[in-house]
Amino acid sequence: MRLIISLLIGFCLALEGREPPLGMWVWKQIHLETEEAFGELLDFCEREEITHIDQHVSIKKGMLLNAEALRNFIIKAADHGISVNALRGDKAMFFARNHERTMAAVQTIVAFNETLPNGKKLLGIKFDVEPYGSKEWKSGGDQRRQVMRDYLSYLNQVNDYLSMAASEMELAVDVPFWWDKTEFQIVFDGQKKLFVEHVQDRVDWLGIMSYRRDPSEIVKLVDTELNYASSFGHLRSVAPSMETGNISGKEAYISFSGVPVKQFRSSLKSLRYTYANNPYVRCIMLHHYDSLRVYLDETFSQ
Repeated sequence: MRLIISLLIGFCLALEGREPPLGMWVWKQIHLETEEAFGELLDFCEREEITHIDQHVSIKKGMLLNAEALRNFIIKAADHGISVNALRGDKAMFFARNHERTMAAVQTIVAFNETLPNGKKLLGIKFDVEPYGSKEWKSGGDQRRQVMRDYLSYLNQVNDYLSMAASEMELAVDVPFWWDKTEFQIVFDGQKKLFVEHVQDRVDWLGIMSYRRDPSEIVKLVDTELNYASSFGHLRSVAPSMETGNISGKEAYISFSGVPVKQFRSSLKSLRYTYANNPYVRCIMLHHYDSLRVYLDETFSQ
């Protein structure tokens, strides 16, 4: 871990009595294309009290796409009190066969970050890697365990690299809430733990996809991770999350899409109140900008 614990303790004491801040995933880069679109994003963040963004970045042939626009975005976001992570994600990104390529992308991001002015750099790198969508994971047994070992092995590698090359940058990942089930226990580096606990040992913080409408259900879904963080003093290391995307079928209940905005706001308010003064909660993450801004602007939001 690269965070200085004493500074974190001071930060948490300074936040005593306050509710956790809000963060948001941003998958597209359309807001980087024009000043108007960028202004709309900043206005939205100010209105909704969002102070952190996980911005997806694309890399091709070792080059960060839209690098200059991304640079301006990070600098201006910092001017508005908004921190930014470089977000990367693919279900196979942490497979052993892809470790070298994934690490090369991290090196590209670190090199880019070095060009940013002090005080206006990336907060860190965030990985949204969901290997359970792969055939290897779905096969179960030894194949799934190998996927899990590959995942943890890459976290070890990127931790080692960041510790040497960019100690000020944080490492974060997004995980499903169900990686805390006992069926996903695994022995790694000589220790038998829940898979998510192994992950927590290797990152600065987790975004947990605790997608439900009822805040009490969200609290239950992240309880194991918060208890683990508490037992090892991992301050500001867990971020419960809420979904607003247009999800149909039997999974529709995990998103606020289609329900009155006042229900969303009530649930969010309740969740922030529940975690006020909790030093282990990083923020509440909202998924995601494209769906959230449309949802909150619908006529029944008034």
